[in-house]
Amino acid sequence: MFSKLKSHFNLFKNNATRFIDITKYGHEQYQDIIINNKIVKRASGNHSESELRYKIIQKVLDRYQRSFTMLDIGASQGYYTFRAAHNYDCICVMIEGDNPAYPKIGRQLLDLCRANTSLDNIILLNRQIIPEDLKRLAECECFDVVLVLNIIHWFGDRWKEVADVILAMGDNIIIETPPQEDIVNEEQNALRNSIEEYFIFRGAKILDEVPRHTSNAMSRIYLFETEKKNLARKQWLMPKEDLAHLTIASNYKDKSILKKLQDIDDMQISKWIPGINLMTFLMYNGMHPSRIQIKQLIKNIVDKAHNDWTANNMILQGNKLSLIDWDDTIHGKDGGRRSSPKVLKAHLRLIDLKDPKKIENYFYKVLIKTG
Repeated sequence: MFSKLKSHFNLFKNNATRFIDITKYGHEQYQDIIINNKIVKRASGNHSESELRYKIIQKVLDRYQRSFTMLDIGASQGYYTFRAAHNYDCICVMIEGDNPAYPKIGRQLLDLCRANTSLDNIILLNRQIIPEDLKRLAECECFDVVLVLNIIHWFGDRWKEVADVILAMGDNIIIETPPQEDIVNEEQNALRNSIEEYFIFRGAKILDEVPRHTSNAMSRIYLFETEKKNLARKQWLMPKEDLAHLTIASNYKDKSILKKLQDIDDMQISKWIPGINLMTFLMYNGMHPSRIQIKQLIKNIVDKAHNDWTANNMILQGNKLSLIDWDDTIHGKDGGRRSSPKVLKAHLRLIDLKDPKKIENYFYKVLIKTG
């Protein structure tokens, strides 16, 4: 029996260091690859910018005296997320997916999430980055820190639209964009100049500079302090509406959601739970934690005392789910949607769905009506 357990452990340990090496397919590896807080493969050309950037990012992360949520858009090899997840009390969300320029990068990052077995506070939304998804994300989530490192220029004519959406995502937005360089054409340099001018116009502060690995130019890292106070949607699938009765109050010590109660001249104040809504995870092709893990997490929070026990009131925090919106006055203390074997079964079936249209259809036609 002991030998079987030892063999199983060794197999797991070996699998924990296996990941797709995109350099074997001719693609650049932008960041150092880090597994369980150790560098296992240096960035292409042994560039050292990963550590330099992380130290600059820490200038913002060090301000927090509470748990916070960080979003890394275009996370590549996840270096900054894995470092932050190891060093801070935070939930780290990454967006990265296979795309025409880097057809295996999403699968590589999923491998690296699985390999980082020491981390239980990471989430991967495994889909190619498109403006429409970013817009919906900004409407239904509020992040404390957003990292956007060298991706905005990839959107070409839509760069300003993407920049505006990203600046509406949270409180501290950290953006790096390439400077003008001799190695690119005149049109690309004009685009880069326009982006930087727009950042200054929007009130960006220069956090620091890092050397480019492609030339002798220095790349600026900007900070936008935006302080997001409201959401446009209660969750990914809900329609846009006036949510003036919900206000987000946030600083480096505390974060709360203030809710004006219906027909009562009073406010309900609830502590903000870091992480993302479970419906966001499902609609954005969340792949880490695994769907098997998600099912177990749902089973762990069955609670008949909650009067709206539904997926949209579940916050994913890596390898943990937390319920929000307790004692919702809309549903009443004696009514509402309560957890039951039937309701639990319906939720577990939801987790098996991958297609966004099927998820949306199931949510409204089955989940909301169950129980």
